[in-house]
Amino acid sequence: MKTWQMRCCRLWRWNKMPKLNNFFDKTETVEKILTKKMHPQLVSIKNLEESKLQYRDIPQEDVEKLADLIELDGEVLQPLLVRKAGGDTYEILAGHKRYRACRYLNEKGLKQFSMIPCYVKSMTDAQAEFAVYSTNGYNRKTDYEIMREVEGMSRLLKENPELFPEAASGRLVEKLASIMNMSKTVVQEYKTIANNLSDDAMEKFKKDEITKESAKTLAALNNEEQAKVLSTGAVKTNEIKQAVAELKEPSNKDIELAYHHITSGLNMKKYVPGSVFENYLKDRCGRSHQYYGGTGLSFDCSLRGVAINRRKEITWHDFVSRAEKLGLYKPYDYVTESVTKNEPEEQLPGQDSILNHPEYLPDDNAISDNDKSENKEHEADNENKVRNEYLTDKLSGVKAIGRCPKCLGAVAYLTNPMCCGKCGYKLDWTFAK
Repeated sequence: MKTWQMRCCRLWRWNKMPKLNNFFDKTETVEKILTKKMHPQLVSIKNLEESKLQYRDIPQEDVEKLADLIELDGEVLQPLLVRKAGGDTYEILAGHKRYRACRYLNEKGLKQFSMIPCYVKSMTDAQAEFAVYSTNGYNRKTDYEIMREVEGMSRLLKENPELFPEAASGRLVEKLASIMNMSKTVVQEYKTIANNLSDDAMEKFKKDEITKESAKTLAALNNEEQAKVLSTGAVKTNEIKQAVAELKEPSNKDIELAYHHITSGLNMKKYVPGSVFENYLKDRCGRSHQYYGGTGLSFDCSLRGVAINRRKEITWHDFVSRAEKLGLYKPYDYVTESVTKNEPEEQLPGQDSILNHPEYLPDDNAISDNDKSENKEHEADNENKVRNEYLTDKLSGVKAIGRCPKCLGAVAYLTNPMCCGKCGYKLDWTFAK
């Protein structure tokens, strides 16, 4: 046999093989697949009851429009899918709108619609619930209804794997997700909403008052936080996201409690300016420092910052800035206090003080009146820059001696004070000419 003939034979056999895609072809509804090779039978409308599993709201306007079409046709062209519910009663699994339309016509006096064609199929509770979800698959749905389908199908497949052998390998779930145009990420988002959304938020989601994106944002909060966001009246997605962001930001009370706890027992004069305090917080608290107290305070620290009372983490720089704005951290007060008390500064091991060597200090009394007048003239131009007196290499560790631009008192670069020891004037160690 020639090569082209062999290829044609293989292609013919391939086309004759049943394809799984045909099972999910959109031209053939799930309802038809479930009732394939079944023959309908007429069931009295009095013996039919709607399934409690049905979650879709059917507007009366849609029911009346369908009733007009059925009346024009003279019969129900597509039978309902039902199962035995006990005695002569049947539970409707698919065709709730057709049932309501026939009931509407029957109430109008059209008795020919008192008997409805139905496919009667034996199903377990799990199979019946799955059929309700799957037969609604082609109708236009809200995000809430899609969530119900995803959550319900996921639960049924997880709890009853033996009833859905085709889904054991996951292929059925993938096909359903493909038909519904959903990725695994979107499926997970719907499951998160179903598991974590509060009752009030779920009711708004059901009524389509909030979007799926808003529901997903709310689902990341606990029930109390969700109630606070909804109490603001936010319904639009950007409004809800803004309310959540403000809720996650630590309050002034949180900052105050954490600040007082962290700085308890500290001599804050050592932690000036703010950058020094930030470095202390990183070194002291930033290494897995956690606190859970009974005073309404808990925080979790890292090298980046601190998360207070389970709120959003803020950086140590922001923490110090907010503490300063609230009047908790007062660096200039600490500096003034240390200058006023004239307390000696701590020295590092091996460091010498210029005060121990008066021979290198300039004599304040030796300054002439002319020098003082010249200094006053240059004070406006030089602002708070330290006036360079002289450099020396005679004393190890001493690089420069200068004078305060305000009182002309001697200052040493070795100790590098922020303020003049005599008048408390703030110093800038960029030497003035």
